[in-house]
Amino acid sequence: MTKQTVNSIEGIDPAMLVTRDGHYEPYTYWLETCGLFEFYDFALDLMGDLEGKHILDCGCGPGHTAIMFTRRGATAEGFDVDEGELDKARILATANRVDIRYTKQWFEEIDYADNSFDLAFGSCVIHHVDIAKAAAQLGRVLKPGGKAVFIENSNRNPFLMLARSRLVGRLGVPKYGDDEEEHPLRDDEIALLRATFPGEVNIHFPSLVLFRLLDFYVFRRRSKILTAMMRGLDKAVGSIYWLRRYSYFQIVEFKRD
Repeated sequence: MTKQTVNSIEGIDPAMLVTRDGHYEPYTYWLETCGLFEFYDFALDLMGDLEGKHILDCGCGPGHTAIMFTRRGATAEGFDVDEGELDKARILATANRVDIRYTKQWFEEIDYADNSFDLAFGSCVIHHVDIAKAAAQLGRVLKPGGKAVFIENSNRNPFLMLARSRLVGRLGVPKYGDDEEEHPLRDDEIALLRATFPGEVNIHFPSLVLFRLLDFYVFRRRSKILTAMMRGLDKAVGSIYWLRRYSYFQIVEFKRD
């Protein structure tokens, strides 16, 4: 497929269109707010040329990332445990005129053949699963020399973790996503990934996602000026590389032996 430089494809409803950079209108607000387009770009750079590659989208949700990969010439498959999300993914794939196989599976017990994927991807999925079992399954289905890239949250920032436990869900501050049994990925869990996965595990910090969360949760993005200031703070503070370790998001890269 030729490189797509426009946000439209003839005959596809713009509200359903997924571009080669992962833009999908119903998710744009969330992805921009959380800075995840920056992480998509970094993940794609790590994955390299996708032409002709076989990719597994882990915890695929509504399926827009799998379509992003097909726009770049890959063959993609996806799994999730939520049948409602899988239904959305199938509808979205049909609307975008791409052929993607989506199945309901648990990460710890995925039913794919050994050494069957060149690459794998996931976004905020590892902290939902049994880490040791998922890492072992990931190593099993990746081909030797294969790679997986996951965008994950992090518990490394003590101020964010304090706000998460004491502020979110109280005093009018909304709570999204995680239930009481879930938590952002810890360093000891990353160590467990390294001990379990048959290969190398590296952590990357593409950018800082910190102050924009304050804008989202507390200030509710009421002011465009304030939103721009919070993003500017993230960019300025994140220009110091070691401070990016305290971002709410990180990238976990797996390289199969």
